[in-house]
Amino acid sequence: MQTLKTILDAELDRLISIQQFQEPAEGVSSGFKYLDRAINGFRPQHLYLLSAAPESGKTAFLLNLLLNITVKKKNPAKALFYSLDISAAEVGQRLLSCNSEVSMDHIFYGSTKPVVIEKLYIDVDQIKDLSTNLLIEDYPSCSIDSIRAQLTQLKSHNQLPAMVVIDNINRIAVEGYPAPESDDNGAIPFSLIEQLKNIAIDFNIPLLVSPETTPVDPEVETDRMPRLYVLRQKYFNLHLIDVVMFLVSPQYYQFPGEEEHQRHLSKLGNPMPPGFSEMHIRIPLNRCGPITTVYFTANMETQTILEDVGYN
Repeated sequence: MQTLKTILDAELDRLISIQQFQEPAEGVSSGFKYLDRAINGFRPQHLYLLSAAPESGKTAFLLNLLLNITVKKKNPAKALFYSLDISAAEVGQRLLSCNSEVSMDHIFYGSTKPVVIEKLYIDVDQIKDLSTNLLIEDYPSCSIDSIRAQLTQLKSHNQLPAMVVIDNINRIAVEGYPAPESDDNGAIPFSLIEQLKNIAIDFNIPLLVSPETTPVDPEVETDRMPRLYVLRQKYFNLHLIDVVMFLVSPQYYQFPGEEEHQRHLSKLGNPMPPGFSEMHIRIPLNRCGPITTVYFTANMETQTILEDVGYN
């Protein structure tokens, strides 16, 4: 229970932080100014959910977020990333592409161009002192118990990360339920969200989790945009989640009245850099701030995500 004075003092601290464009008064900064303004950073004991359709840029967004938190921020922090979809080697390849802006093709398949190799070596050398800030676990069949055991061990060695990110929670094994791979409609065990929330509380950390959810039935919703009721149908306990974010790439969705000649401009009317397309973070449930949308542009060739100018 809080007094009104405590609440108002915290709100004034938040507004001062925004006015000075510093990190959030409480919590871990995302490194994205307008996302921080929307959710006031990632707060301890809070559970954040980032939902996206397959192959819409979810992992790329998470890796940009982690790179901001652990390397690019003024005050970098430690983070733990559970990569349940891709290997640690691919995580490294994608982060290398994102940080260096060298195309994924050059990194995946190798390059014979000396200038590219030299750029990659210089890039790695520049971040090597901070690269220990990001821990990566890529065992694809982790469980709640194994996550708890790892965090307990890190805490005992005073190495508990400032933030934990899990991609993708559909693969977390839950005792008494079928193997995650057997469920292809995005549904999760009903108790999973409660167990994840308890991890955030027990270890006093912000926990960002990302499920892979299929779009709504196009015969019901003609624009195919993600909605909260879809998560409820898939057994997500929304009352335990502090912030729900939907990642949407507009080119995958149907916007009535959108003209072909408008697509070189972002939703905010800004010209997009060559090779970039729009990416939006819609926030329909937010216990830490407003219901809003934060606008980004994305270049999947280099795994680069940038905030668009402006905030709604």
